[in-house]
Amino acid sequence: MKLLLRCLIVLLVAAGTYLAVHLSRKGPQASSGGRLTVHFTCDSSGRLEPCGCFTGQHGGLTRLRTWLGEQSPSGAVLKLDAGGAIAGGADYDLIQHRYMARAYATMGFSALNMGGREAAIPAADLVKLSAVSAVPMLSASLVSSETRETLLTPYRIVKIDGLRIGILGVVSPRSVPTPGEGVAVLGLNEAIDRHLPKVAAESDLVILLAFANELEMRRLANDYYELALVLGGDVPGPTQDLIRENESLIAFTTNQARTVGTLSATVTGDARKHLSDPAYQIQLLKESIPQDGELVALAGSYRAEIRKTALDLDDPDSTDPNAIPGVGPSATYVGSTSCHDCHAKDHAVWEKSGHAHAFATLEKKGADADPHCISCHTVGSGKQGGYRRPMGSKSLVDVGCESCHGPGSEHVARYRDGKPTNFKFRPLGAGDCMTCHYGEFSRPFNWEEFWPKIAHGSDKPVIK
Repeated sequence: MKLLLRCLIVLLVAAGTYLAVHLSRKGPQASSGGRLTVHFTCDSSGRLEPCGCFTGQHGGLTRLRTWLGEQSPSGAVLKLDAGGAIAGGADYDLIQHRYMARAYATMGFSALNMGGREAAIPAADLVKLSAVSAVPMLSASLVSSETRETLLTPYRIVKIDGLRIGILGVVSPRSVPTPGEGVAVLGLNEAIDRHLPKVAAESDLVILLAFANELEMRRLANDYYELALVLGGDVPGPTQDLIRENESLIAFTTNQARTVGTLSATVTGDARKHLSDPAYQIQLLKESIPQDGELVALAGSYRAEIRKTALDLDDPDSTDPNAIPGVGPSATYVGSTSCHDCHAKDHAVWEKSGHAHAFATLEKKGADADPHCISCHTVGSGKQGGYRRPMGSKSLVDVGCESCHGPGSEHVARYRDGKPTNFKFRPLGAGDCMTCHYGEFSRPFNWEEFWPKIAHGSDKPVIK
């Protein structure tokens, strides 16, 4: 009897110990994890601030910082960019990206993934850009075309409130039509396979930053159960509803820093954690959101640096990178004043339009040396014989006659000599206007409404 009682006591103690250990490991962690909030951007495209050409412009990192500062989520907060922060691969784009990275740093971003535009930058420039970036630039996809070794840091581990979050960055080869010199783009799976085992071993939760299309992001979620969250991407528009695929949550945004995505979820699980009970929203950074003063000043610093920096496009012998090799222009730019004598009525219409004062709007903002702006506010900027920044405001400024009709030297010379000309300006249409007047730059553009305000060309030229 005593022996039976002792055995019963031992069994009860063992059972109690087992239950205590089991509940401590499984129960509380699975049902009462901490809350994690992730703010993410994508395709900021150099939009440090709205250009200000028109009212009603949304977005800009200047507004993003204001909006983020007004948020007060509970629990851990993580901020990430899924790629495309740079506007292009020109020398002035590389300079601007340094300021973009500094802006992201002031907002506490943990990583900038590389997108399609970054992948088009030469390898040497990309490495230099990463070395001075205020926020880590990630890419497991971009490798040396010679050695196949990664050019940038492929991933990083961020520790927040005791949680180790692995952040891995990739870009789809489909998003990179032409990689930069010395750059090769690995397939998505090859890039992930190289690093995911180590990322998963070093972290509690894995987030994939994928500059890729929606179908590719869905496929990756099905291929890798380790991914708790996939953020992107190379998409036509932001996702309005959170996507669940396999064991992953997927969200994406785009549109030149006009939107920011926010995901809040509870972190649950044991060694490999998940995100449960998610809440998700896409926030439009409306014009009504004030621009942050510190980042407005940072944008001013960028413009000041770019003004005093000699750029490739300042070279009068530089050519349009989009021009057909070996094919030169049939005429040169002569300026709008050369059109006045023969086309006085048309010139008068132009003088009363906003086109005739386009450069002055840049001067008021201090953006008259910013290549991102002057292309639509001058005549032939970046093209052979066109506007160059050393000209200042003395020549080929404003949206002149030749901005739309093309170089007019041959046309002017033959008319002034009283000779017939076989040179004819091609007909223009809405598509010509929309090279500059697109999206918010026209609120929106409407050919039938806008053309009557500047209609001209009905009067016959007067030869003097």
